[in-house]
Amino acid sequence: MATGTGWQPPYSAAPGINPPAAAAAAAASGSGTSPSSTSSHLLYESALTMEYTQDLHLKMSKKIAQLTKVIYALNTKNDEHEDAIQSLKESHDEEVQHILTEAREKILHYKSKIGDEADLKRRLQSLEESVELHEHMKRQALAEFEMYRQRVEDTQLCTEAQHTQRVVSMSREVEEMRHEFEEKLRSFSQVQAQFEQEKRRALDELKSVHRQEVQELLESQQNQSVSSSLEQEKLAELHRTELESLMERVEELTQSKVRLVEEYEAKLSKAQGFYERELEAMRRTQQLTTENLLAWRRTEVELRKEFQAQESALQRTLCKLRAELHRAQDEARESRDKTNRLQASLNNAEVTIKELHKQLEEAIQDGEIWVMQLKDTEYELEGSRDRVQQQANEILHKASQIGSLQATQMSHEATIRDLGSEQNRLKEKILQLEEERERLQKQIQTVEEQQHQKILNLEKSLCEEKQNYEMELARTRAKYEEETACLKESQAESLEELKEKHRVQQESARNAAEREKNQLLSEMRQQFDIRRLSLEEQRNHLQQQLETIREELTTKLNMANQEVSHLKDLVKESEKNLDTAENHISCLKDSQEKLLMELDATRARVRETSNLLTDLQEEIETQKQQHEARVIAIKTEEKQKMDKITEELDLKWTDALRAELKGLREELTAEYQAEKQVALTQLSQQRDLEMMAARESWQRKVEDLLEQISLLKQSLELQMSQSKSALQQLQAQFSQEREHLAQQMQELALEHQHRECRLQEAHCCAMQDMDEAQQIELRELEERLKQEQREELHALRDAHRQTLEILRQQADQELQTLRFELEDEGKAMLASLRSELNHLHASAIEHLRQVHLKENNAAKRELDDTIERCKEHEQDLLGRISDLRQEVSCRKNRIADLDHEIHSLNETISTLTKELELKGKEVLRVRSEANLQIRAREQDLSKRLEREIDELSASHNRETQIMLSDFNKAQELLKDKISALQILLEGTEEKFRNRESRPEDLQVIAELREMVSEREALVKKLVDDKKFYQLELVNREPGFNKVFNTNPNVGVINPLIKPS
Repeated sequence: MATGTGWQPPYSAAPGINPPAAAAAAAASGSGTSPSSTSSHLLYESALTMEYTQDLHLKMSKKIAQLTKVIYALNTKNDEHEDAIQSLKESHDEEVQHILTEAREKILHYKSKIGDEADLKRRLQSLEESVELHEHMKRQALAEFEMYRQRVEDTQLCTEAQHTQRVVSMSREVEEMRHEFEEKLRSFSQVQAQFEQEKRRALDELKSVHRQEVQELLESQQNQSVSSSLEQEKLAELHRTELESLMERVEELTQSKVRLVEEYEAKLSKAQGFYERELEAMRRTQQLTTENLLAWRRTEVELRKEFQAQESALQRTLCKLRAELHRAQDEARESRDKTNRLQASLNNAEVTIKELHKQLEEAIQDGEIWVMQLKDTEYELEGSRDRVQQQANEILHKASQIGSLQATQMSHEATIRDLGSEQNRLKEKILQLEEERERLQKQIQTVEEQQHQKILNLEKSLCEEKQNYEMELARTRAKYEEETACLKESQAESLEELKEKHRVQQESARNAAEREKNQLLSEMRQQFDIRRLSLEEQRNHLQQQLETIREELTTKLNMANQEVSHLKDLVKESEKNLDTAENHISCLKDSQEKLLMELDATRARVRETSNLLTDLQEEIETQKQQHEARVIAIKTEEKQKMDKITEELDLKWTDALRAELKGLREELTAEYQAEKQVALTQLSQQRDLEMMAARESWQRKVEDLLEQISLLKQSLELQMSQSKSALQQLQAQFSQEREHLAQQMQELALEHQHRECRLQEAHCCAMQDMDEAQQIELRELEERLKQEQREELHALRDAHRQTLEILRQQADQELQTLRFELEDEGKAMLASLRSELNHLHASAIEHLRQVHLKENNAAKRELDDTIERCKEHEQDLLGRISDLRQEVSCRKNRIADLDHEIHSLNETISTLTKELELKGKEVLRVRSEANLQIRAREQDLSKRLEREIDELSASHNRETQIMLSDFNKAQELLKDKISALQILLEGTEEKFRNRESRPEDLQVIAELREMVSEREALVKKLVDDKKFYQLELVNREPGFNKVFNTNPNVGVINPLIKPS
C-alpha cells in the first residue's frame, strides 16, 4: 500500500529552493509545532509583498498535482480498507457462525441430557410403580399360597386321620386274629395235656393191674403147683396159644403205639407247618400290605412333590410371563412416553423455529433499517465528499478566505471524523446483523436438519421398538412353547421312570417272594427229610428191638408152659386193655376230627378276614373316589376363585391404567402450561431486552445525532429532520411489528391449542387401541395358559389314576393269587392228610387182620409143639420168670424213657408256643416301632417343610430387602449422577459464559488493532500533511493570486496553459 510520504520528495526538491530548506520545511511540517504557525504568518506577510513569478506558478501546479495524487491514493486506500473490512466481516461472520453452531450443539446436548434425566425420572417412577405392583402381586401370591397350604394341610390331616383309623382297625383285626390263634393254641395245648394225662393214667392203671395179676399168678401158681400137674398139659397148649396171641397183641400194641406216636408227631409237624405257613402267609400279607401302603405313601408323596414342583414351575413360568408382560407394558409405556416427548420436543422445536423465523424476519427488518441508515450515511458521506470537493474548489477560488474558514474546516473535519466513526459503527452493526442473519439461517438449517434427523431417528427407533417388541413376543412365545414341550417331556420321562421303577419294584418283590417261597420250601423239605429219616431210623431201631424180643420170646415160650392158666387171665385182661386202647384210638380220632373242625373254622375266619380286607379295599377305593371328587371340587372352586381374582386384577389394572393416564395427562398439561409460561416469560424477557437494547441504541444514536446537530447546527438540520422522520417510521414499524407479533402469538396459541386437542385425541385413541390390544393379548395369554394348565392337570390326573388303577389291579391280582394258592395248598394238604390217614388206617387194619390170622395159625401149630415141650421146660420157666421180671423192669424203664421223651416233646411244644408268643409280641413291637417311626418321620417331614417354608420366606424377605437396597442404591446413584450432571451443566454454562477467547480470535483482534493503529497513524499523517499544506497555502496566497487567474482550469496539471 502507498503512503503519503512517498509522494513528497520529488516535489519538495523544486528548482530555486535549496534541499536543506526543503528538509527544514518538511521537518517543520512533520513536527507540527508552534514555531511553524509563526513562520507561516511571517511568510504570508512577506508573500503579500513578493511579486508573481513563473517558479511560484510551477510550484503551485506541482503542489496541486501532488494533492490530486494524494486524494487519488487516499481513495484507493479507502477502497482497499473497505475490501479488507469486508474480508474481516466475512471471517468474523464465519467465526460467529461456528461459535453459534457449537453453542447450538452444546444446547442440544444439554437438552438431550435434560431429556435423559426426565426419562430417568419417569423410569424411576415406572420402576417404583412396578415394584409396588410386584409387592402387591407377591402379597396376593403369598396369601393364595397360604390358603392352598392350609387346604393341603387340612387334606393331609384328613388323609392321615383316615389312614391312622384304617391302620388302627387293621391292627385291631390282626390282634383279634392273633388272640384267636393264641386261644386255639391254648385249647390245643390243653387237649394235648388232657391226652397226656389220660395216657399216663391208663399206663398207671395197666401197670397196677399187671402187678396184681403177676402177684395173683404167683400165688395161684404156688398154691396150685401141686394140684395142677394134670391140667398142665391142657393149659400148656392154651398157654402157648394165649402167649402167642398175647405176643402178637403186644407186638400189635407196640406197632399201634409207634404208629400212633408217628401219626401224632406227623400231625403235630403238619399242624405246626400249616400254622407256621399260615403265620408266614399272614406276615407276608401284612408285610405286603405295609409295603404296599408304604409304596402308595411314597408314590403319593412323590406325586405330591412332583405336583408341587410342577405347580411351582408353572407359577414361576406364570411369574416370568407376568414379569415379561410388565416389562413389555413398561417398554410400551416408555415408547409412548418417548413418542410423547418427541412430539412435545417437535412441537417445541416448531415453536422455536417459528420464533427464530420471527426473530430472523425482525433481524432482517432491522438489518434493512440499518442498511437504509447506512445508505443514508453513505449519501451523507457522498454529500460530504462533494462538499469537500466543493470546498477544495472554493479553496482554489477563495484562497484568501482559507484563514477565516480554518475553524469551520476543523469543525468539518471533526464532523467527518464523527461521521467516519459513525460509518465504522454502522458498518460494524451491519456486519453484526449480517452475521446474525447468517447465524440464524445456519441455526434454522441446523435445527431443520436436526429435526429431520430426530424424526428419522424417531421413526427408526419406533420401527426398531416395534421389531424388538415383535421379536420379544416371538421369543416369549417360543420360550413358552419350549417350556411347555420341556415340561411335557419331563412329565413323560418322569412317568416312564415311575413306571420303570414300579416295574422294577414289582419284579424285585416277585423275585424276593419267589426266593423266600423257594427257601421256605427247601427248608420245609429239608426238615421233612430230616424228620422222615429220623422216624425211619426210629422205626428200624424199633423193628430190630421187636425182632430181638421175638427171638427171646420164641426161646422163652418153651419155659412158659407152666404159666398158661395164669396167662389166660392175662389174655382176658389184655383184651380189656385192648378195649381201652381202642377207646383211646377213638378218642384220638375224635380229637383229630375236632382239630379238623378247628382248621375249617380258622379257614372260615381267614376267609372272613379276606372278605374284610376286600371290603376295606372297596372302602379305600370309595374314599379315594370321594377324595378325588373333593379334590376336583376344590380345584373347580380354586379355578373360580382364580377367575374372580383375575377379573378383579383386570379391573384393578384398568383402573390403575386410567389413573396413570389421568396423571400423565395432568402432568403433560402442567408441563405444557409450565413450558408455555416459561416460553412466554422468556419471550417477554427477550422482547424487553431487545426493547432495552433498541432504546439504548436509539438513545445513543439520538445523543450522537444531537452532538452532530450541536456541532453542525445549520448544515445538519435537514439530517435531524430526516432522523426524526426515520425514528417516527421506526417507531411506527416497531408498533406495527409489535401488533403483528401479538397477532401471530394469538394465532400460534390457537394453533397450539388445536394441536394439543388433536394430539390429546390421537393419544387417547392410541391409548385406547393399545389398552384394547393389551387386554385382548392378556386374555388370549390367560386363556392359553389356563387351557394348557387344564390339559396338563388332566393328563397328570389321568396318569395318576392309571398308575393307581394299575397298582390296585396288580395288588388285587397278587392278593387273589396268594389267596387262591393258600386255599389250594390248604385244601390239597387237608385232602392229602385225610387220604393218607384213611389209607394208613385201612392198610393198618388189613395188615393187623392178616398178621393176626397168620399168627393164630402159627400159634396153633406152635401150641402143639409147646405142649410137648412144656414138660421139658417146666424147670426153665422159673428162670424165665425171673428173666421176664427183669424184662418187665426193662420195659418199665423203657416206658419211663418214653414218658421222658413225651415230656420233652411237650416242653418243646411249650417252648414253640412261647416262641410264637414272643414272635407275635415282636411283631407287635415292630409294628408299634414302625408306627412310631412313621409318625416321627411325618413329624420330621412336617418340621422340614416348616423350616423350608421359613427359609424360603426368609430368603424371599432377604431378596426383597436386597432388591429394595439395590433400588435405593440405584436411585441414590441416579440422584448423584443427576446432581453431578447439574453441577457439570452449571460448570459448563459458567465456562461457556466465562470462556477464554480463542487464539484465532485473539490473532484477529491483534491484527485489527494493528490495522486500526496503522490507519490511525495514516490518518494522523494525512491530517498533519493537510495542516502543513493548508499553512503553506495560507503563506503563499499572494503568490497564488498573482499566478492563477480568476478562472482556474480545474483538472489540468499545468494551469498556465491556455485553453484552446
